[in-house]
Amino acid sequence: MHYNLEIIKHRHLSIPMPDYEFGVEIDVRDYNEILVISHDIPNEKCISLEKFFRNINPNILLAINIKSSGIQQKLRNLLKKYKIENYFTFDWSTPELLHAIKNNLNCAFRVSEYEKNIVPQCKWVWVDAFHSIWYNEEYLMSLKNMGLKLALVSPELHNRTNELERIRMIVDKINVDAVCTDMPEFWLK
Repeated sequence: MHYNLEIIKHRHLSIPMPDYEFGVEIDVRDYNEILVISHDIPNEKCISLEKFFRNINPNILLAINIKSSGIQQKLRNLLKKYKIENYFTFDWSTPELLHAIKNNLNCAFRVSEYEKNIVPQCKWVWVDAFHSIWYNEEYLMSLKNMGLKLALVSPELHNRTNELERIRMIVDKINVDAVCTDMPEFWLK
């Protein structure tokens, strides 16, 4: 790695948080009028997003996976309260994404083998590959040339460790901004 690639640890669901040198991806839902961190259906054991924000280094990159509708204002208020600026949100439905953009949230849109729509008001692109690496260097460079930051989903998140070296070559060649992974040590090499 010859540049400043942000490594995002996939699906972080706990506190206290280790003293990460990595960013983290969290899943946010609403539960009883409170924003919580939960990948699955939330319950009373979930950590509140506010408690999580109180316990993190506000300078790490946060990839906030949105799992509920209508939470833009609450999320924006918490990000502002805890002075968290190094983040992006993703996986909004299209109407919710447009509302999030109006609420001045840093947003990403997803591209995958199933989704190709560009949302020019976003600052980030969440590049996913559910079944195979469908993109090439030229496609990713075209996104970067639009001024977008790229966050790639590492292939092991879809049980394809055999594609890690191929993706690392692409990542290094075009200076991808971030990789979401369960194997941060691989990306440190």
